[in-house]
Amino acid sequence: MSKKYSRSWLGLIISVMLAGMWLNPLATISARSIPFAQSSALAQPSATLQDVLLRVSGDQIVRQVENLSKFSRCLTDPGHEQAADYILGQLRALGYEPFVQQFRPAGVRTTNPLQNISVRRPGTNPQALHMLTAHWDSSPARIFPPVCNSLAPGANDNASGSAALLEMARLLARDYPTFRDDIALTWFDAEEFGYLGSQYLVTNFDTNLSLNPGRLPLGAVINLDMIGVSQGKPKGEVWAVTKGEASLALGKEGIGLAAAMLPAVNYKVYSIGDKFAAGRDPNSQSDQRSFWDAGLGTAIFLTEDVADIIGGDPRWHTPGDVLYLPDGRLRLDTTLLADSTRMALLIVANRAGIQPGRYFKAIDALFEQNWSRADRPIQLQTEGGPLTGRGWLWGPQPNLSRSELYAEGPGGLRQVVYFDKARMELTDPTTGRVTNGLLVTEMATGRLQLGDQRFEFVGPSDVPVAGDPNESRQNDLSPSYRSFKPLVEAGPASDLSGTAVNATLSKASVVGQNSELGKYARNQVYIPDTGHNIPDVFWNWFGTTGRIYDPLDDSYQTGHVFDWLSTVGLPLTEAYWVRANVGGVEKDVLVQLFQRRILTYTPTNSPEWQVEMGNVGSHYLAWRYPK
Repeated sequence: MSKKYSRSWLGLIISVMLAGMWLNPLATISARSIPFAQSSALAQPSATLQDVLLRVSGDQIVRQVENLSKFSRCLTDPGHEQAADYILGQLRALGYEPFVQQFRPAGVRTTNPLQNISVRRPGTNPQALHMLTAHWDSSPARIFPPVCNSLAPGANDNASGSAALLEMARLLARDYPTFRDDIALTWFDAEEFGYLGSQYLVTNFDTNLSLNPGRLPLGAVINLDMIGVSQGKPKGEVWAVTKGEASLALGKEGIGLAAAMLPAVNYKVYSIGDKFAAGRDPNSQSDQRSFWDAGLGTAIFLTEDVADIIGGDPRWHTPGDVLYLPDGRLRLDTTLLADSTRMALLIVANRAGIQPGRYFKAIDALFEQNWSRADRPIQLQTEGGPLTGRGWLWGPQPNLSRSELYAEGPGGLRQVVYFDKARMELTDPTTGRVTNGLLVTEMATGRLQLGDQRFEFVGPSDVPVAGDPNESRQNDLSPSYRSFKPLVEAGPASDLSGTAVNATLSKASVVGQNSELGKYARNQVYIPDTGHNIPDVFWNWFGTTGRIYDPLDDSYQTGHVFDWLSTVGLPLTEAYWVRANVGGVEKDVLVQLFQRRILTYTPTNSPEWQVEMGNVGSHYLAWRYPK
């Protein structure tokens, strides 16, 4: 961050606070910006946006700060070029084709041209270009212009902001999510020499077709500089520094967005002149000033502190601006780094019009909608692990999408998608109705269903119904679907409601009793349709509530995770205790076959994982397509 410079630290303070000396501001150019009145309205909490924000990794940002701060990035240092190569390499590894804007400013002697580095994420129907920016150079001393004669690791100033941009690049590198407008990420060079990189970009904005091929008006600009030091505060602060009506409105927009989507973030808004005379306010001194002075876009500046000239970091512009303290502790605040990154993404994504996202564009949207209600919340991983505390209903991703023979389908075919846990089917595309296959019935009876009334006998499946796979006989003691065939065909059982579940089954289809296991489960409900009892551990699990996704309005809600009858189907057998190797450990597992799914109950598991669904979809694939 280029606060105010002079030939000494004392002179710096005097010149900023008293003299107000500064580089001549940019002359106002004919910039095409979005008028203030057209600013975006506050978004409702979007599940797609929540997904992106929760994927921000403070640990990833710290790793990038560590890598960048290994390079002394003052303009004439060898590490300056090495850092540029590092940033470009990271972006290319993510699949981007970065474009470099080279320039040679007067009065700055370097062997190679200076360079701004940018990538752009095209929008689906862009009305504007929005920018997320940070400078990647560093300074070893509090004099201007900097003398590159000492190490300038610049961990906080400004590897922190540059690392945040690299994290955003990681999150936006995929097809998911999409935005209405274009978004550009730009790493500015030579900020420490007077915002030379941002001045050059702003001056040439209208002719920079690599950055803005559609010649779109510039919308929001979020500049990140010194975002990593909380300096002993109970909680780090994310300050949005604003100047002027439109900038202040954008900063205040962040207040509502943070309250709705990031309530734990300590987000605050500061206007130039609030603490210092407006003409000498040190909080104006970073690359956003180039945009303010030019009247281009609507820019705000995210930083860690606005109270003093050093941005809350006593190691600013010294060789001591490192990531780790001598005792090995982090000097930068991992949570603050992540919070600042999330706020920048949140504000820009809201302005850019984030679109409801799809994970699996290779399959029909109807299949994904069916998957998304229960499993999209599980798909979301954070540094703390899954948010839902429950197993997959379908699985993390489709394993196979294809057409299969089915007499009632168009041309005798229907589209199906296999997941770990089950198969989805679209027999009649005109209805849009996705069904859940009777895979367990087919594998247990050995009858492959090829139409409503058409079957082909291929023999029962020998895949274990519970525990580990058995390709190398590592789970040879577990009963298979074949083991359950006599029980499926045996007909209805008596109503045993209220009785202990203590029946056992061997791989050879031998039924026994183990009264010791009866303490774990009791039959609760009798289903007359098929004449079988459902134990309490499964019946109670059918009522599971939790975080679910509504694809109609792209929102997360709390509700019933699934409808048991359409998801699991009717019971085909009673519940039986079996012995199975689970993770290489032999365990007692309660198993019950239903038409569409297999349910297992393992009392030794932690409570949230005691009831699980078997990998019926994977089992069926191995049975139907053995080659």
